Amino acid sequence: MSNKSSTEKNSSSQNKNGESNLSGTAVSRGVGIGKIVGLYGKKRQFYRVSLEPAKIEKELRRFRAAIRLAKNQIKKISELNNNKRDSQIGIFETHLLFLEDKSLLEKIEDTISNQKVNAEWAVKVVTDKYISTYKNIADEHLRERYIDLEDISERILTALGGGQKANIRLDKNSIIVAKELKPSTLIELIKSNPKAIITENGGWTSHTFILARELNIPAVTAIKGILRRVKSGETVVVDGFKGNVIFQPARETLRNYKQKAEQTSKKEKPEIIKGELKTLDGHSIKVHANLDLASDYVKAKKFGASGIGLYRSEFLFNQNKGFPKENEQVESYRKIAKMVGDGGVKIRTFDLSIDQLAYENVEKEKNPALGLRAVRLSLTYEKQFRAQIRALLRAAYEQKVDVVLPMISDVSEIRRAKKILEEESEKLSRRKIRHGQPRLGAMIEVPAAVMICEEIIREVDFVNLGTNDLVQYLLAVDRDNELVSSWFRTLHPAVLKSVKKVIEAGEKYDKPVIICGEMAGSPVYAALLVGLGAVELSMNLNSILRVRNLLSQIAFEEAREIVKELETCATSEEIEQNVKKHFLQKWAHLFGENDLPG
Repeated sequence: MSNKSSTEKNSSSQNKNGESNLSGTAVSRGVGIGKIVGLYGKKRQFYRVSLEPAKIEKELRRFRAAIRLAKNQIKKISELNNNKRDSQIGIFETHLLFLEDKSLLEKIEDTISNQKVNAEWAVKVVTDKYISTYKNIADEHLRERYIDLEDISERILTALGGGQKANIRLDKNSIIVAKELKPSTLIELIKSNPKAIITENGGWTSHTFILARELNIPAVTAIKGILRRVKSGETVVVDGFKGNVIFQPARETLRNYKQKAEQTSKKEKPEIIKGELKTLDGHSIKVHANLDLASDYVKAKKFGASGIGLYRSEFLFNQNKGFPKENEQVESYRKIAKMVGDGGVKIRTFDLSIDQLAYENVEKEKNPALGLRAVRLSLTYEKQFRAQIRALLRAAYEQKVDVVLPMISDVSEIRRAKKILEEESEKLSRRKIRHGQPRLGAMIEVPAAVMICEEIIREVDFVNLGTNDLVQYLLAVDRDNELVSSWFRTLHPAVLKSVKKVIEAGEKYDKPVIICGEMAGSPVYAALLVGLGAVELSMNLNSILRVRNLLSQIAFEEAREIVKELETCATSEEIEQNVKKHFLQKWAHLFGENDLPG
């Protein structure tokens, strides 16, 4: 675990062959070689697509439909806010003026027609020029209009989505480059088999890179101003082991990295352990899968997963560009429940932030991690929450479906959700609609939940301990901010004490505690979790084999002995040093020095 800051890492160099090298942070292992495709946009991400002449007219119609949709949205918002201050009404009027500006709209349409490009790209090119012009105006009042234009540009781009999937494929051997890559965008682009990802923002535990590791897509992040440094179509090598990005690679460099990529793909995979997983001294451990895509469970089961410990339902929201309809949810939940069978699936209710509700007139939150998100958002937007609860109840009919509430910080949130469950169950019964009675669980991922974990555990049937967010909130470190990445220390004394406290509360009340997140999926951390008393771990698809193999070759008593010594350590550094020392003493046949923190 390096303490080197991201600004120190983000260095560049160029050699005599014209080859240049940028150094960032590796967040998904592997080597990717291909051509750059730059992604732009915030709520809806896009890239430049060249269109055939026959498709130009259809693209123009799509753009005009998006303008109509954007205007209707603003008019509705204006009507809802007609009792607000004049300044707010003025903003809506300004935005409508932009959307009715013939000069602006004609330039966008001319760009589509003349350059034969997709509407998203045309909107970006034209509005970027307008924004640049506004920023150079001497009059301060007029100069600030660029902010309104940025808002309108984003609204048009969102409207161009139209609630439909993009259905646009990347070219073969594409390397995705973005300031920040949304998980939903990555899911859309999976079918194109991207070779690697390069971003400016994001961290090891961000959902995008968790997904990248599940998909074996090499990724490097923490490269400042990456979109300004590259051009589409440029050849690049992404080294997801060292965190290097090499532009215009020389022949010898390409040859060396191609060999490295082949060697990596040929590496022998861990043996699949069949049957129940036990440590050397007979301690039973259950390994579950964390999934976003139902289709991945086929492989997870083959690897030895006993059910799904965490199914992130918000990916349905992202795929549908908004709240999916109740029947669509029922179909999705039933499909995965049938695939899993007796192993069961724990479905987390939508873990969304208010910023993701693109159609709502909401101000951008300054700190979304501490804002209206997860269970708070569900209880605020109760109509959509009730629809999801009904879908889960219906999907649970004759299937093993459990419900997990995200980001619980107070028992009252659980009780309110319970009441909604009961009310919707009664309504379904009155309507004679078949449904089940799913067990209710809570995510423990904020310090408040750790402090009252006994009260929470008494209220629910099980808990999921989300280590990614827990580390973030315990240490006040944004997990997606590369500037503070060296302070994100999973082996912090507070983290280990919190995990132990929750596990012990589960044992006390005989309720399952499922450890989720990157901690469960790391062989090093998994061994420590077992030493802390964990008996159920849930992890991403590509961690299952490694963790099952590792745990089958260690003794629970050995892991417990190591943890006892770690409990006397006062700092993260001391814990990491002790982990390295003891792991190499006891398990040198399983771990190399490079596998261990410190």
